[in-house]
Formats: sequence, structure tokens, C-alpha cells
Amino acid sequence: MPEVVQIAGEKPEKTQESSSASAPPRTTWSGSLRIGLVNIPVKALLMTKDVRISFRMLHKSCKTPISFKRFCQEGEEVTLADIVYGYPLGKNRYAVLEKKEIEAARPESKNTIALDRFVNFFEIDPHYFEKTYLLLPDRSEDAYSLLRTVMEKTGKAAIGRITLHSRERPVLVHYYRQAVVATTLRYPEEVLDPEGYQAIRDLPEPQEKELELAMEIVKSLGGELDLSAYHDQYKERIEALVRSKMEGAVAVPEKKKARTSAKSLMEALRLTAESLK
Repeated sequence: MPEVVQIAGEKPEKTQESSSASAPPRTTWSGSLRIGLVNIPVKALLMTKDVRISFRMLHKSCKTPISFKRFCQEGEEVTLADIVYGYPLGKNRYAVLEKKEIEAARPESKNTIALDRFVNFFEIDPHYFEKTYLLLPDRSEDAYSLLRTVMEKTGKAAIGRITLHSRERPVLVHYYRQAVVATTLRYPEEVLDPEGYQAIRDLPEPQEKELELAMEIVKSLGGELDLSAYHDQYKERIEALVRSKMEGAVAVPEKKKARTSAKSLMEALRLTAESLK
């Protein structure tokens, strides 16, 4: 039978396993930044981490974890050694590629980010941003420090290409909090253009009174950005539920009361503006 595991909010015992939780993030990519003949070896660490609630599916009767196996469409179980890669050519038609053939096709950006243009960081549409990686010097302290200082003083970022997880992407290398970081970018065809949708083009102009009330609401709710004020309430409620189960008394989270609905947009604006006075 599986054991009950440690959850957030409780003090874990000091063991060899728990001490490894504070280990530094694993290197995601290692290679070099290259500007002409200047080569700067670096290691990349993913700057963000996922702290969402995750569940493991268990068998209801014996509470053991569910495992998944690989089967082909003929019903045979398949090992990793027997897997090849098929490029779709049409219905049930594939060009079969071996892993070594795919590896041979990887571009130079697998190990090198060739920085070929410096741009204003704020010219980049943030909707193209994907993931950001912290770049650490890899026995390249002098060159790394020089690049960091130049980017800090000029406000410029550099564009190049990087291959991560079998995909080549544009990458923006820029200054951030005393470090050089790399943000992967999406291709233009991966970002929807809102102007291409008729429902957006056909929107009516707001009425003058509605616009006045809306502007009043925005002004009343204005303030400084503080992301620390936002936290994962779903995660906190699940952890509280788990703690209550471990203590033998189940505390079911209360459902939020339904909000009073307004009969019209104008009424909703008026009531909201009044509540903020």
C-alpha cells in the first residue's frame, strides 16, 4: 500500500531526500553565445517553475498508482528500443526516420546561439514571448560580464536562434536583474491576429455614458502592480482539504455565493462605479 506523503504547510523531517529539494535547477541547455568571433560559453536554467497542484491517478480499490504502457494499433506492447519516428504523408502513410537521422538534421543552434542583430527590447511584442532561461557563465566570466554591462547600458537585446527540445526557435537575449537571460519567441504564424476575425471587426462603438462610467471604474481601481498580492487559491484550498483528511475531519471548501446579476450593461457599470466610491 502507498504511504502518505508530506504536504505543504507541515515541517518535514531533515533527511537526505528532503535536503535535495533545495538543489539548484537542472541545466536545460549548454552551449555558446556567439557575436562574430566572440564566443561566450553559457549554461541555461529555466527561470520559471510550475507549482500547480498535481494529482496521481490511483486504483480505487487498492489505492495503487495507475501506470501506462505503449501499444501499437495492432495491440502489441512496444518498448522504447522498437520505436521509430514517422513523418505524416497522408492517411496511414509515413516517411520513417531513425533517431540518429533526426539528430543529424539538427541545426547549428543546437549548441550555439548566433546573435546577429541588436534591437530595442521594448519593440518586441510580449505576445511572442514563450519561456525565459537564466544564462550562467561557463568559464566565460569576462566575456559574460562585458555582454551584461553593454546590454544594461544600451538597453539593447540581441536576436538569434536556439534549438530546445527538438524545436528551433527565435530567441531574445537580454539583460535582467544583473544577469543575461534568454527568452524564446514564437513564430508569427503561431500567434493569432485578432483583426482577422469578423466578430472583432464588427464590434459597435460604446455609448458615451457607458464609456464615462467605464473610465471612472478604471480610475478608481488604478494602482501600482504588485504580483505578490496574487496567489493560487485553488492550490491553497486543495492543500487545506488534504490536511483535514489527514487529521480525520474533512473540511469541504465553501462554494462562493453567486453574484447579483445586473439587467443591462449600463446598470452593471453604474452599480460597480457606485460600489467603488
